[in-house]
Amino acid sequence: MNNVMKKSFLLLAIAGLSVLMPVSAQEQQTSKHNNLKLAFELGANIMSAELERPEQIRENHSSPYSYYRDDYNYNRNYEYGYIRDYSSLQTMYFGVKPEFFTYKNRIGIASGLRFTMASTKLVSDRDNFLWKVKEDGLNTGYVRIDDIREKSYLLSIPFEVRYFINDRELPFQTYFKIGASLDYCVNSKYQVNFSSKAMEKYNEQIQNQIPKNDAFSYFVFGAVGFKISKYAEGKWTPWGNIEFQFPYVLITKNSFAFAGTGFGAGIQCSFQIPIGNNMPIGSN
Repeated sequence: MNNVMKKSFLLLAIAGLSVLMPVSAQEQQTSKHNNLKLAFELGANIMSAELERPEQIRENHSSPYSYYRDDYNYNRNYEYGYIRDYSSLQTMYFGVKPEFFTYKNRIGIASGLRFTMASTKLVSDRDNFLWKVKEDGLNTGYVRIDDIREKSYLLSIPFEVRYFINDRELPFQTYFKIGASLDYCVNSKYQVNFSSKAMEKYNEQIQNQIPKNDAFSYFVFGAVGFKISKYAEGKWTPWGNIEFQFPYVLITKNSFAFAGTGFGAGIQCSFQIPIGNNMPIGSN
């Protein structure tokens, strides 16, 4: 009886191994990753920046109410104040970038091309501020302005390195990233919003007085993010990524008319498709 049981157990063990071995071989064969992926991204950032203060601004620090007489203000009473020492800089971008993976598929190195839209504005702490449009001997003329808005259009080249915590592909992964972008200003536009429509005739003159931007700007940032993917039919399907960028820092000072160096945060979403070679997980 014992011999029969031993033979039966041996036959079951052999049968089990015969089943497990193909499964193990299949897992080893199909558990692969692509070492190159193409990403399409969309992101936005907001930061508080050091204000670049044009010399044409007249400020009132003592009282919210002032009486100022000149031909440009029609002898009217008005409320004007001072300009804050900081400005809000907002950016939004979309782009495309390939990403190469190495070190057991845990490190991704990416670069590409972005189109970035940046906006900032010059605004008073009260109703409006004064902008000098005329100075002739003893006579000085000002106009009242609610705000001046700047929009800049940039071509950007990002460079990013991200590190995945897990050492193999998983449907959900966490990663850390450091990166930078070099931006070239293609065009800048300004919108001057006057307190009175009668003052709109000075629009072109004021726009010519606004300080011109430097052509290049430079950002650096850190981020933490999450990758979501699905394994199906022996391969990994496209990835989705969402990341939170902090800090997001503007290094250059004169890249925007009303914003110098800045510090803020942002968010980025991207979609990646595999375009590289299939390689076993755990390989470079």
